[in-house]
Amino acid sequence: MVLCLTRISAFLLLSLLVQPAFAQKKPLVVSVDNLPAYGLVLDRGWRFNAADRREFARPDLDDSRWDTINPVSMVHKLPQLKGLKVGWLRLHFRVNDSLTGRSLVLQAYQTCASEVYLDGKLIRRFGKVSAEPDRQMVGGANALPDEFILTPGDHVMAVRFAVWPGAFALKWGNTLMAITVTSLHGFAITLKQNVLGGYLYMFVASVCFLLCLLHLSFYRYDPTKRANLYFSAYTLASTFGFAIWGLFWQLESAPEELLMMTLSSQAIILSTVFLVEALISLYAFRLRRARQVFWTLFAVSAVLVVFNANALCLGIPVLFFEGVLTWLTIKAMREKRRGAGIIAVAFAASILFLVAGIAIVVFDINTSNLLWTAVWAGIFLCPAIGISLYLSREFALDSKSLREKLLEVEKLSARTLVQEQEKQQLLASQNERLELLVSKRTDELSKSLDNLRATQNQLIQSEKMASLGELTAGIAHEIQNPLNFVNNFAEVSVELLGELKEEAGAGNTADVIAIADDLQQNLGKISHHGRRADNIVKGMLQHSRTSSGAKEQTDLNALADEYLRLSYHGLRAKDKSFNAQLVTGFDPELPVVNVIAQDIGRVLLNLFNNAFQAVGERLAKEHDGYQPKVEVHTKRTENGIEILVRDNGPGIPEGIRDKIFQPFFTTKPAGEGTGLGLSLSYDIVTKMHGGALTVVSEEGKFTEFAVMLPG
Repeated sequence: MVLCLTRISAFLLLSLLVQPAFAQKKPLVVSVDNLPAYGLVLDRGWRFNAADRREFARPDLDDSRWDTINPVSMVHKLPQLKGLKVGWLRLHFRVNDSLTGRSLVLQAYQTCASEVYLDGKLIRRFGKVSAEPDRQMVGGANALPDEFILTPGDHVMAVRFAVWPGAFALKWGNTLMAITVTSLHGFAITLKQNVLGGYLYMFVASVCFLLCLLHLSFYRYDPTKRANLYFSAYTLASTFGFAIWGLFWQLESAPEELLMMTLSSQAIILSTVFLVEALISLYAFRLRRARQVFWTLFAVSAVLVVFNANALCLGIPVLFFEGVLTWLTIKAMREKRRGAGIIAVAFAASILFLVAGIAIVVFDINTSNLLWTAVWAGIFLCPAIGISLYLSREFALDSKSLREKLLEVEKLSARTLVQEQEKQQLLASQNERLELLVSKRTDELSKSLDNLRATQNQLIQSEKMASLGELTAGIAHEIQNPLNFVNNFAEVSVELLGELKEEAGAGNTADVIAIADDLQQNLGKISHHGRRADNIVKGMLQHSRTSSGAKEQTDLNALADEYLRLSYHGLRAKDKSFNAQLVTGFDPELPVVNVIAQDIGRVLLNLFNNAFQAVGERLAKEHDGYQPKVEVHTKRTENGIEILVRDNGPGIPEGIRDKIFQPFFTTKPAGEGTGLGLSLSYDIVTKMHGGALTVVSEEGKFTEFAVMLPG
């Protein structure tokens, strides 16, 4: 029985040969002349009847009209069994004297329940025969046999059987019945080999499981090495497959045996796929489409093996993946991948075991089950051990490299620590020197800062005095006008007084009254122009004094007009030939604004002075066709009051527009400007009044300053 099992299993897993046909016409009486060491399979001379009668067990029954049948065939290849509930098999055989009087053992590998009769006597039951499938119990290959003794002459073996219905759907090892006769000694040897084979399978399963755990730990340690994960999956599937074969000899039910064999075959295919994945990941090959093909082939094979797990459905995928593994190994060897030789030796050993197994099947070599177990173990264990050695070697090399780098890092750290200590000492000494130097430089900078502040105050005062000088020139011109009126009206008044005396002496009362009226008018004009001069002087004094910082209601139109005139006449006092067109556009509805009038006056005076100087410079360069013009406009906006000062001078170059509000920046020749006018104006407008001072200019055309004050 075991011999038949191993032959069929090896045949399905390792070869692509079509199962041989056994159904041949046999003689009526089969002669049994000798008994091989591993038993004799009774596969010839059987007769079949589909009826169920107890007298079919009688040895004298005439069965010459029964159909011939080979019960070793697969159930699905015996159409006469379709729909059969209970049938009978009969075999006539003759033994020679060498087999008589000896203790023999009957074993059966089957997918049915059976009762075996020898010469009309029931000698063995395998399972429970019943016409009702629910009450039927199918016997398997590993049921314990019974001992019997044959006498010389002819004998009849009759078998009553009931086929397991599932055997027609599944096409995996579903032999109807393979009865084996062996000696008691041969059975003991076979049983011992089965047990040892089971232990060997369990040992291989244990080794695979340990490798699975080992490489799972490697993967957890370094998840970037996915080859460890795939190899763990390969060894886990191999563990499952070998564990099933290790437990197979203990099963006594055919459905259980078929289920286990199906699961084992699926595990075998799955393990080869994961082995391919492990090698692809190990060598970093880019075979995306090929991997999709591999998994598709596995899925198809896993489904087909459930119903037809023969050489085509199981052997072809396994051999295909073995070829892929060989190709990957050769590819790695050609590319001189590190450690590829280890895997190549492992796969070469696996292929040798595979070739040995195929040779046993093809040449029908009679061998023991233990040897078959060793062949299977070698086929699957060699790649597992080889790849495990490779991955372990890689892990060891990586660990060695890490240790070397760690030692190097430690040396560098020690060296760096010494250097760091030296640097700290050097830095400490340098810090002391720097602190002394910084302290010395700080004292020097403090003195320089005090000097700078004093100088800045002097420059500001100089800017104010320069502004005051320009203002004084304008004021002097403005005062000259009312003083001329005062002097003229005073002279006229003296003459009128002389005439008044003459007319009074002459008694001309009417003339005296007329002259008195003229004197009264002259004195009024003298008083008017005297007050005008007084106001001008007061404004000059107010401009020269330090600002109090108090805001007051101010008419910006009047303020702008006054300082425009003062600036213009101040420039004309320096240059009598200078003339410019003054254009004013004052908003008549402009409200009074709460500002520091003295400071805003300084801002406007500075802007007017710059405007007149700009048009003067352009006039000096362009005499013909150029008319200097300075415009002043006021208007109310949504955000407050806007004062625009525009001139048609040369404009401000684009490169310096962002610098004109910086302190001490000036474009005037040395000695003619301090560079603080616009800077002070900017601070007065923005910081003291919360407004804005902006400029728009175009070279060769105009410059326009805008003063925005909140209203």
